[in-house]
Amino acid sequence: MDEQQFKKIMIQVRALAKSQGETISREQVHNKFLPLNVSEGQFLLIYKYLDEENVTLFDTEEERLKASGQGKDGSDSKEDTPHLSIEDDDCLKIYIDELNSLKIPEKEERQSIIEDILKDRESAVSRLPEMYLKEVIDVARLYAGQGVALEDLIGEGNIGVLTGAGMLDCCESAQEVDEFMIRMIMDSMESMIMENFSDDEFDLKVVERVNELNDRARELAEEMERLVTVEELVRELAQDEEYIRETIRLSGNAIPYIEGYDEKK
Repeated sequence: MDEQQFKKIMIQVRALAKSQGETISREQVHNKFLPLNVSEGQFLLIYKYLDEENVTLFDTEEERLKASGQGKDGSDSKEDTPHLSIEDDDCLKIYIDELNSLKIPEKEERQSIIEDILKDRESAVSRLPEMYLKEVIDVARLYAGQGVALEDLIGEGNIGVLTGAGMLDCCESAQEVDEFMIRMIMDSMESMIMENFSDDEFDLKVVERVNELNDRARELAEEMERLVTVEELVRELAQDEEYIRETIRLSGNAIPYIEGYDEKK
């Protein structure tokens, strides 16, 4: 099993549950993990993890409404969400304190405000973003530990909120807006994480490329008992001359076995 892919899907499952009031159906979980051919035994471990994260699994709509604390009319009967807290650096703590001082509506009130916004969609850009600032923090916590700093995830999530507020044409109800905004937050953070993975992969390939040339140049220099030339490396390695010269540049001209290139340059 691809461990990185598993972790990515697990994050998506956790975030989806977050967007649904900490509930998720077994069918949704199964669908997410379809590409990995997860066994029933492994699903039991996934369910156990979700339970430990206080996520409620359901099979029917009635179970979902009961789990999310809603009546059949969709009204929310859960207690208000507690204030945010975070054990991180001082700047983040100050930011969290500032958010806690704002009168950001809780989910039930937010739904009512969104319904009003849908009647005047031009007001969405100015009214909607602030209501999702706390959601950005919560989602960022889910994505933490994936190689991107928490504050960077929060910043990217806030951009997702601002972008989403101007893209509500596809939404017809308050529930659709809510799900869309959470999805925009998630997508923006996922994009940043994947971009970071790509950068790391590129850096690793550069290191491997430089190390390989360094090792081959050293071996050839030891055989010839002198520094080697680029032309000799081209013949020995059957590589394009520009490829070798570019690799030398990527090393910072720091391969000491090649004539004309040394650490002083």
